[in-house]
Amino acid sequence: MTNALTAFINDTNLPALDDDAMAAAIDASQEEDGYSQGGGVTFIDFSGKMNQYRVGKEREGIDPESMFLLEPISATKGWICWKGGKVVGREEWSYLNKAAAVPAESLEDHGPYKDGDGWKPLRGFGCVALDGSGQNFKFSSNAAGARNSIEAMLSQVSDQIKSGEPSLPIIKFASESFTANDHTNWKPTFPVVAWVTREAALAFFTGGSMDDLLAGKQPKKPKKLK
Repeated sequence: MTNALTAFINDTNLPALDDDAMAAAIDASQEEDGYSQGGGVTFIDFSGKMNQYRVGKEREGIDPESMFLLEPISATKGWICWKGGKVVGREEWSYLNKAAAVPAESLEDHGPYKDGDGWKPLRGFGCVALDGSGQNFKFSSNAAGARNSIEAMLSQVSDQIKSGEPSLPIIKFASESFTANDHTNWKPTFPVVAWVTREAALAFFTGGSMDDLLAGKQPKKPKKLK
């Protein structure tokens, strides 16, 4: 089995950060926005009206029991511009690279706009399937509920790091309902099945077992030569 986690980081030109730097970058980015504390990539989106995940060009559903390793370094911020039900503009950058952020005043004007059109904040993250395929996925959304769910997940990552606990979440793609203006809608959620270390994840992708990964078993360190 290929080392899918390392390949994901390398293929998408993600920044090289240790866990402490990752936690600090997450906190700084969330504080700025007022939150409390692709080649080879298949895209996932979510319809809040239909309560449905849609995967890839075929728009297939997603197995609610499928598990994925979420890579926090892959988290993204950005903007997406809608006009007449179509995407006419997109700006995206690493969540952890504040210097790459595109301010709202620099966005291209695609107007005139109708109600609901225009630039919207965007959030996303990458993850790797744990079904043995090592397939890379990316989820992104401009919906407020989805953005909040992503921010909540990243806050948990930061908390795990600062507590000295394993900080890579194994997640499922789920949803929960809410009522707005007397209408029921849905938002995506990402329940954590287990928290694992980067070393344990890499061991899994190089031939380790799922049982060991979920149990938090750490790979044995090589013996030092005398």
